[in-house]
Amino acid sequence: MLNVLKQGGVTIIPLIIFSVISLAISIERIIYLKKAKTNNYNLINKVRVKLNDDKVKEVKSILEDKQAPVAGMLLEGLNYIGQGKEELRKNLELIGSNQVKKLEKRLKALNFIASVSPLLGLLGTVLGIIDSFNILAAAQGVANPGALSVGIAQALISTAVGLIVAIPTMLMYSYLTGLVDKRTSEMNRWFADVVEVLGQGGKNV
Repeated sequence: MLNVLKQGGVTIIPLIIFSVISLAISIERIIYLKKAKTNNYNLINKVRVKLNDDKVKEVKSILEDKQAPVAGMLLEGLNYIGQGKEELRKNLELIGSNQVKKLEKRLKALNFIASVSPLLGLLGTVLGIIDSFNILAAAQGVANPGALSVGIAQALISTAVGLIVAIPTMLMYSYLTGLVDKRTSEMNRWFADVVEVLGQGGKNV
């Protein structure tokens, strides 16, 4: 396998690096986004009850153990507890946008890798064809087939590796983007409840 990759030329090195980065980001994001799922109904009710009893420290400890965006909104929103609804809503919108950024973290890197990998593969293809033409030119049209095969192999292997890196990365990017959309929708769905709980300190909601 290593011998085959070596025949792919210089573009194989960045492609291998991209594949490692893509795998690492994908694993980390899957774990993070899976943990970001929680029962928001139970969470908000639990926070409401604790705030009714003025147990703010207990609320913080509960929320700090969660990675869900709604929990993040509640945790940061405790700094604005008791504010008027409009002012609180504006602050929570800023907090919400920060939560979305946390969910989308490193996804741009995956998109970049998925976009650039085929281009690197194409570059390797061009370099391999150029090598083949140089061999033909040096041999004045009568070249050793074995020597020509080196350039052709570089062209084909580079293209293949570029696609092997790009396709799974794009699939993973699409999957993770879908998870982000789900978590964002959950956050938007519970936004009004968060405003109510924090706006009244959990009382009479």
